[in-house]
Amino acid sequence: MKVCILVIFYIFTGIFYVFAKDINVDNITAIVNDQIILSSDVNNLLFFLKKEGKNFRTPLRSNFLKEKAIQKLIVDSLILQEANRMNIRVTPEQIDVVIKNIARKKNISFDKLKNYILLHNLNNNYIKNIEKLLKIKIMQDYELHKRIHVPEQEVNFIFNKLVKNKKKFQKINLSYILLPSLKKDSNDTMRNRKKIAEDIVNKLEKGYDFEKLLIDCKKDKSIFLIKKMFWMHYSDIKKNFSETLNIFKKGQILGPLLGDKGFYILRVNDIYNNKENIKTEFYMQHCLIKPTIILTDQESKKNIFKIYKNIKKGIYSFDDAVKNLSHDSYSSNKKGNLGWISKELFNFNFDKNFFYLKNNQISKPIKSNFGWHIFKVLDKRQVDYFYNLKKKQAYNILFNKRIMLEKNNWIEELKNTAYIKIIRS
Repeated sequence: MKVCILVIFYIFTGIFYVFAKDINVDNITAIVNDQIILSSDVNNLLFFLKKEGKNFRTPLRSNFLKEKAIQKLIVDSLILQEANRMNIRVTPEQIDVVIKNIARKKNISFDKLKNYILLHNLNNNYIKNIEKLLKIKIMQDYELHKRIHVPEQEVNFIFNKLVKNKKKFQKINLSYILLPSLKKDSNDTMRNRKKIAEDIVNKLEKGYDFEKLLIDCKKDKSIFLIKKMFWMHYSDIKKNFSETLNIFKKGQILGPLLGDKGFYILRVNDIYNNKENIKTEFYMQHCLIKPTIILTDQESKKNIFKIYKNIKKGIYSFDDAVKNLSHDSYSSNKKGNLGWISKELFNFNFDKNFFYLKNNQISKPIKSNFGWHIFKVLDKRQVDYFYNLKKKQAYNILFNKRIMLEKNNWIEELKNTAYIKIIRS
């Protein structure tokens, strides 16, 4: 796994290896089918393996690291050859996303990193390394997802375990009346306080207003302490009482409950059921016009607004525009269908009126990193992302258990059908 993590560092080869002092003659180190691995390729990766080796508990031998580097490059070459055979392409937009993520991790702007690459004449190698990394990832994800089947029954079993204790994520707004007690209090005193607390609960159950009761109890501070309207996590409330708490609705009265400080009578004012996890999702189609070498951003904008006006005038339909004019060839074959997308996944800003679009209405043109869009909202839904995320988590737990075995099997299959020759110096 440690060596796999180093793939991330491999994309920085174009920047950092230029500072390495030892530059060897570029001999052939290995032949993989019709591709060659040069000593410079090995040294580039070896540079990072040694750098990462500082974090290992025991020093790593140079020969061990070199062997790891060679094997890594052989595997990469095999996967890249598979990717090329399947005609996998990486778009400039995908490369920019990677550069933006790198810039974010290094706490610099996207433009600053781009300028740094250009300034040091690293653009060619740097972009090629990112492109290779993305191709490897796309090919690997495709192959492993194709090979690994996770039965729905197994996912549901893990999922049910994960969501069993959802209540611990709840936040409860409470008010309480406390009848304080001390450890040195006699049994009779404790019984009397409990009896008073039970009478109060009976009063409330018969319909007495809790707010009035708080006012009544507040007048007699020698017997009662009160606290009004505060939030606590369900799990924290449980820690304060030995009894099992079944909190399920607003206005619920709990008690009397014996806690460290005495007898409590609780009122549930509100329950915050992970509302932060409730997201709006849109089922959408889109028509995309994107800038190209020939088409400027301004021209793209002009074209999309022309399309929008023509749709509104009824000159042609939205579906016709998608089929004949959209630059998104992948989705245009599916009538521009993007499926269900949450607003949090949108990588652009748009007018708040977008959220008020009715089903089958189209949006005004909206700009994103990919170009200019017209969206058509087909449906909306509220999704509890707590369950959504837990279902994905359950799947990933099972998927990741199988992934290393399947990856090793796949790599062995690639090696068994390839011509591989390592040239020892």
